[in-house]
Amino acid sequence: MNVLVTGATGLIGNAIAQRLVKQGASVRALVRDLARASKLLPPSVRLIQGDVTSPGTLPAALHDVELVFHAAGMPEQWHRDDSIFDRVNRQGSVNVLSAAHAAKVRRVVYTSTMDVFAAPRGGELTEANIDPHPKPTVYERSKQEAERAVEAIRQQGLDVVFVNPAAVYGPSPVHVGLNSFFIQLLNKKAPLLPPGGMSVVHVDGCTDVHLAAAERGVNGERYLVSDQYVSTADLALAIHQAAGAGKPPAVAPVFLMEALARVSAPLARVFPFTPLVAPGQLSFMRWEARVNAAKAQRELAFRPTPLADGVAHTVAFLREQGHIPRA
Repeated sequence: MNVLVTGATGLIGNAIAQRLVKQGASVRALVRDLARASKLLPPSVRLIQGDVTSPGTLPAALHDVELVFHAAGMPEQWHRDDSIFDRVNRQGSVNVLSAAHAAKVRRVVYTSTMDVFAAPRGGELTEANIDPHPKPTVYERSKQEAERAVEAIRQQGLDVVFVNPAAVYGPSPVHVGLNSFFIQLLNKKAPLLPPGGMSVVHVDGCTDVHLAAAERGVNGERYLVSDQYVSTADLALAIHQAAGAGKPPAVAPVFLMEALARVSAPLARVFPFTPLVAPGQLSFMRWEARVNAAKAQRELAFRPTPLADGVAHTVAFLREQGHIPRA
């Protein structure tokens, strides 16, 4: 079976590609940089140069493909150019799924996000409650629009299963999102912790759900996946304990982090630095939504990774790669 993975040099897509190779699948990866991708993927993966934002590069990648894992996307809550979220997350998904439909692909497993669902602050997210209202951040709105566009293509006859992960972390060739929190924290570049918390999922369990969705997921269904909710304070403590790094920083007052986010984001659009906490990241952490992953557990045999195990695995990997100090 020929399988195409988009986003194969990213956190989720790379894990999917690695797992598929171990299972003996014939794997293709749509990549922008062939030289970089060749260092991050097994030699057996067929690299096809292209981009989800360039529709003309997609038909060749999809020729004779039966299954697509569309994991490419902009996962961050901040970027200097806000328009990139729509170009990659929405239009990129339209391009890939339209080409997959034209190529008569049997199934697409689409990587979405927990952010498209609705819940009050501290509330529970379930698959039954998609948020009909625009979300507060550009990233989240781009994912909402992407899901609507993907559903419209599905209605035309393409088989699509949606996977909606919580904040994903774990061994990866790139270090964005939650992985960057590990790196900042253990390199003492986070003098204070942001308030709030988030639902998290280790990349191994997230990958399990994607592969199970391809095999026995139901066309048109969404599957939320999360190990647990954890506050930033408890997550920082778990990271420090796994690294033997002593006591983590204190949690900053909300007003201080809001002021810092408001001031630093505009400056970061002009000067070459990334905000310590962007407004979108703070908004997500203060949402404190709890993901209910019962459906994925019931229908796709998802098994949550204990936080201590996932954190220890990630710390060991980051240490081995030289991203954090050795003990």
